[in-house]
Amino acid sequence: MKSKLIIITMSCLLISSCGTLRKSIFYGGLSGVTLGIVGSSTLSPNKESIAPNMAVWGSIGALIGAGLGYFFFMDDPENRDMPNMIMPKSQKYNEELSPLSKMENITIKPTDSKKYKVESGPVPEHLKNKVKAPFIIEHEIPERVEQLENGKTITVEQHKAWEYSYE
Repeated sequence: MKSKLIIITMSCLLISSCGTLRKSIFYGGLSGVTLGIVGSSTLSPNKESIAPNMAVWGSIGALIGAGLGYFFFMDDPENRDMPNMIMPKSQKYNEELSPLSKMENITIKPTDSKKYKVESGPVPEHLKNKVKAPFIIEHEIPERVEQLENGKTITVEQHKAWEYSYE
C-alpha cells in the first residue's frame, strides 16, 4: 500500500507541467525532496539512520530538483514575441506608417443616396421658421482602388456612409 501511494505521488509530481519559471523551480524542488526522502527511508541500513538520511538526501534532492527545473525550463512558445509583428518602442506613428496620409484630397462620388427625415418633437412658435429640419442622408460608396506614391495599392470595398444635415 505504501509503495502504491509513493508511486502515485511521484507520478503526479513528475507529470505536472509548469508555465512559469517560479513554478518550474518549485515543482522540481518538490519532486527532488520527495525522491530524496522516499529513497533514503527505503534504502537506510538501520532504523537509527532513517531520519538523518531523510534530512540529508531530501535537501540534496530539493537542490538537484530545483536546479533541473531551472535548467530545463522553457517558456511557452505562444507567449514569445513575434518580431515581425511588433513595432519597436522607439518607432512612433509617423507619415511612413500611414501612406494614406500622403494622398491628396480624394473626391468620392456615391452611386446611390437616400434621404431620411428625422422626426422631431414640436417646435416652439418663436423658432418655427428659424430652425431647419434635420435629415440623415445614406450614401452608397462604390469600391475603388487607390495607387499610392510608394507603388503600393489599396482597395477600399463598397460601403455605406451617413451624413447628418439640416435643410
